[in-house]
Amino acid sequence: MAGDRPADRRRRAAAATEATGGRVGVAPWGAAGYLVTPRTGPARHVPDLDRLAACLLPHLRRPHPLPECPACPHEAARHRVDLPAEPDPQRLAVWAALAGAHRGAGPLRIEIQVPGAPPPPASAALEHPSDGAPVRVRPGGTARPCVVLCGPHAGEFAADLRRHLGTVRRHDASAAPAG
Repeated sequence: MAGDRPADRRRRAAAATEATGGRVGVAPWGAAGYLVTPRTGPARHVPDLDRLAACLLPHLRRPHPLPECPACPHEAARHRVDLPAEPDPQRLAVWAALAGAHRGAGPLRIEIQVPGAPPPPASAALEHPSDGAPVRVRPGGTARPCVVLCGPHAGEFAADLRRHLGTVRRHDASAAPAG
């Protein structure tokens, strides 16, 4: 989604370090992996962005930005977050990996829609993807890129995504009703 050039991986590593408030240093390592260096404790290598996200979850800034709800009884909601015309794909990739790895608020599906093609049919694939992947990138019929979130705490994840990308707005006109 965000490219695999060395510069892309350096920017993803910087975004991952920023997500922890600097408590953990992250640097690209090898062909696709990352070197994770906490302030205390040994450095370790993780082979990809998904494992990096799982490794970073305990180190995120406090108060914890992602929703927590053990044994979540909430109904799934659906929220759409419109992105800037030129979103930072590295920051978006890091956020999507962290949100996808976070298991403290029930299942979350993340669909990143890019402009230029007809939208996918009625979001059935978002709510019940056949491969179980929490993050999908697909063409959408929108003029600007957007992220559609589906899960019990989709609204909280949407607010966190806006904070993470620096696109917080006064009025949330981008929320879509469930169903």
